[in-house]
Amino acid sequence: MIHELSLEATDKVRFISDLHLGHPKTKITDVRQLQFLFEDCTHLVVCGDLCEDRPSPYQEIGREMREAFISMSQNTGVKLILLAGNHDPNEEASILHIKEQKLYALHGHALFKNIAPWGWEYLKNKKLCHELICSYPDADTNIYSRLELARKMSLIVPPIFHQKKKTKNKLLGFLLHSAWPPERPIQIIRAWLTMLGKMHQFSQTFFNDSEIVIFGHFHRRAYSYKKNRLCLNLGACFRHAQSYAADLMPDGSLFIRSYTPNGFDAPAQKIRS
Repeated sequence: MIHELSLEATDKVRFISDLHLGHPKTKITDVRQLQFLFEDCTHLVVCGDLCEDRPSPYQEIGREMREAFISMSQNTGVKLILLAGNHDPNEEASILHIKEQKLYALHGHALFKNIAPWGWEYLKNKKLCHELICSYPDADTNIYSRLELARKMSLIVPPIFHQKKKTKNKLLGFLLHSAWPPERPIQIIRAWLTMLGKMHQFSQTFFNDSEIVIFGHFHRRAYSYKKNRLCLNLGACFRHAQSYAADLMPDGSLFIRSYTPNGFDAPAQKIRS
């Protein structure tokens, strides 16, 4: 579940997250658009949700795009590390640890025991989800139990991508999609406002030695410092979201850079020396 990575003196590691290949709302239509992400780095880490790999109408196309993405990595010689997310929960590794840099990378869905308290999967299956949570009584102290709970929670209910259409009015349809039930938008806003603080708390519990924690899941790119720890959310290459690529340099410094499927669209910004 935890992938330990030792780096050579010249290695440069790039982190991205939440490409959601195959999802109807991903910004990516062809993985060849992402060729630029393999340039000028030795390792590329995808912090979960690379593709739609749960049983759904989009599983086949998601897996096809995943294989094309892996082939592109092999052709470039860049070492690809895939971490499990809630949309691809069966990836072998859930956490990447680079001991020399005191860095941990993960998807972030384990932050909540119910994965996504704003998600229709949870809102429509609360009883089933709570029963699963109760079956992992040590999930607050044991990282392996927490990760296994996250994996099983991601699989216990079928994914819900769309609500049944109740209106032909596009604006009303958008509001029904985003704001119903009323608990949904409240939970989304709460998650966005608290995700960095919760990740600091999570890191304090499960990897107290960390100085850098990189994650995704929330589709909201942001970062913060607290008690000598940098927590960075990479956002998502998804409709109505923005994404960062983060580069860990050989000297231990960390840069972030905004990107779209058309390439990098802003200068690199140094956020850790």
